[in-house]
Amino acid sequence: MAFKAGNNAKVTLDTATVVGMGNWKLNGISVDMLETTSFGDTAKQFMSGLIDYGTVEFGGLYDPADTTGQAVLVAAMLSNTKVTNIRLYVDATSYWTPNITAVSAAGMYVQSVPIGIDKSGLATISFSGKCTGPWLLV
Repeated sequence: MAFKAGNNAKVTLDTATVVGMGNWKLNGISVDMLETTSFGDTAKQFMSGLIDYGTVEFGGLYDPADTTGQAVLVAAMLSNTKVTNIRLYVDATSYWTPNITAVSAAGMYVQSVPIGIDKSGLATISFSGKCTGPWLLV
């Protein structure tokens, strides 16, 4: 078995680690099912359509001094800029990333950046984004 330990994961923008992150999730990779049923058929028939790589979520501790990670992602959201250099590491060497080699439109648009703080804890930040184009595991 090839289980992965979460402590070896990380989120980066190219080689710059997004500071403070403690979780990530690539949600809902799915395929559209297109109905091909016609008159005379006795059961519905389908074919597969486009792949939707879903959404990305990651979060951890808020660090306003992280100018190469957290601040870049916030700026991308505010300017509606696609992030193409994100890497979601599953271990020290393997990661999910937009496949910009196959499709130049691949990437992620940051949709929301909730920041929270509690009197008895550390400030937190999370990011959610919509995948566009294909992603691959490297």
